[in-house]
Amino acid sequence: MSSLYEQIYNYILNMIKEGDIKSGDKIPTEEELAKQFQVSRITSKKALDLLSQRDIIQRFQGKGSFVSKNLPNFDSTPSSESTEIKPDAYRKVIGFIIPDFTDTYGLDLVRAIEKRCAELNYNLVLKRTFGLEEEEKKAIHSLLEMGVQGIIILPVQGVHYNNELLRMVVEEYPLVLIDRYLKRIPATSVSIDNRKAMQDLTTLSLDDGHDNIAFISPSVDGTSSVEERYRGYQAAFSAKGKPINQEHVLTEIHSTMPVHVYSENHNISDEKDRERLIQFIQYNPEVTAYVCSEFEIAMLLNELLTSMGKKVPDDISILCFDSPTFYLNEPFFTHIRQDQEAMGYQAADLLIKQLNGERELHDCKVGYRLIQGISTKINHL
Repeated sequence: MSSLYEQIYNYILNMIKEGDIKSGDKIPTEEELAKQFQVSRITSKKALDLLSQRDIIQRFQGKGSFVSKNLPNFDSTPSSESTEIKPDAYRKVIGFIIPDFTDTYGLDLVRAIEKRCAELNYNLVLKRTFGLEEEEKKAIHSLLEMGVQGIIILPVQGVHYNNELLRMVVEEYPLVLIDRYLKRIPATSVSIDNRKAMQDLTTLSLDDGHDNIAFISPSVDGTSSVEERYRGYQAAFSAKGKPINQEHVLTEIHSTMPVHVYSENHNISDEKDRERLIQFIQYNPEVTAYVCSEFEIAMLLNELLTSMGKKVPDDISILCFDSPTFYLNEPFFTHIRQDQEAMGYQAADLLIKQLNGERELHDCKVGYRLIQGISTKINHL
């Protein structure tokens, strides 16, 4: 069964072959075709882009699309069996949408994707969403209007998925999700094994003699990477036959997320997180180790523990994900270091495979390393 955009492609192609529309005639617009076939403009645009790339039609900004005056040999024109987009040299552009990037996480990812795209003679357009769903929608629309051939996206956190993102998945637009996946949504994704990584991190503390280990993160609902890390924390205790004290779990940290970092109310959000953490520390004096889903949370926690007279690592151990290097090239926190370069390379390669006709879905897992830092007392490495 042909996809929706293939149906539009073949519809126009057959009209030309049958002589219903001739060289120089204007063809229906993206909007008109979308209404006629009851699809989105993403789908109709993909069909017209493909016709243009095969010199069947010509597209003019502000004027519309017209049947080419010099039509190709239809005997050699690909049928609907092979209508996947193969971008030509002068239009090889893909998009990358990311909430934000810093030295902690994201910058190496951007560099890797850009580098791989350059190696494959593709141009990259970058859009930041700052963790806002509305900005993510705008970014998708903007890239599609530019005519990018495919999109790599690190989706915003949250329970509700962006409708435009879901529509791209349903309509088989070339797409790769990075760092996370969407539950029950069939789309190619690239990430580390977050569950296994957090299990390794928590097990390290358990093996070092810590029985009371706290887990600190943003909400685990709707964000696969955070949810998987929480499952890894649970799995570490389960593997050791030890129960989890739910009083040691805090999943209400908000201020480290981009949507709050760039908000006018960031100071309010940050103050509320500080209050939550201070109360959490005071109510759980038996906790001797904290595993944090993010580096920024570990930094905030370290600041508060120090201000409360706690010594790190003598009294408290802190572990996290994606700690940058400090202090004579030693990382401050023991942490999971994601292989962002491999993640970026795999995402670019998988997207370009889609552009070249591959429809197989992939759940690609790249490597990570557990790195010892100076803020954690570890005796078993």
